[in-house]
Amino acid sequence: MRRKPRRPAQLTDEQIEAIEGGSDVAYNSELAHTSAQALLPMGRNHIEYDPSVRERILELVKTEGIDVLAEAWVSSPETTLPGILWRGYLLNEWIRRDKPIVDNRFMRACDATREHRQDGERKVEQTPTPEAVAEQWKAVFSGHFDGYFDEVLRDSARLTDMLAEVSPTWIDNDQDELATRVTRRDKAMELTSREFRHAGELALRGGLE
Repeated sequence: MRRKPRRPAQLTDEQIEAIEGGSDVAYNSELAHTSAQALLPMGRNHIEYDPSVRERILELVKTEGIDVLAEAWVSSPETTLPGILWRGYLLNEWIRRDKPIVDNRFMRACDATREHRQDGERKVEQTPTPEAVAEQWKAVFSGHFDGYFDEVLRDSARLTDMLAEVSPTWIDNDQDELATRVTRRDKAMELTSREFRHAGELALRGGLE
């Protein structure tokens, strides 16, 4: 059963201004959590924020882009909502920016899976395409997502697991704009898949905050 998450603290005017201004408190844990939960109503259970505060956040995303909120999530653990949103942001940006590369890697992974695994065809059929996963994250980052977030995380786990069939690495250059602690670690694609899967289990139990 999908449970409604605990109601978080309200975003104050000062916190919203901190996001808008990109100040040093952008990495504050409370700010990361409250901004993430203002953006995402978990599953179909909408958290009741002050409408004016939520509107300001959504307008900020609309005018400035999701990047401005993502900066607040960078240091959050993968077992938290802002931490897994950060991983979703990185995956979505990678697919958007490097679509031909990602699509080619996906096709090669599907071919290798069919060839080398007994259950390969079944796994390929159950794995969403990069484009489909990117569309899910686009809906999440719009602030108007009305589906089940655990399903987005499950699909992201399946995609990154499939891509890891070609290579467990993700970003291979420290100078890349998407080079982060998440994308540059050893076996980054494999580890991120596990993190998506675990976060999906937490979300299903109402434990992702």
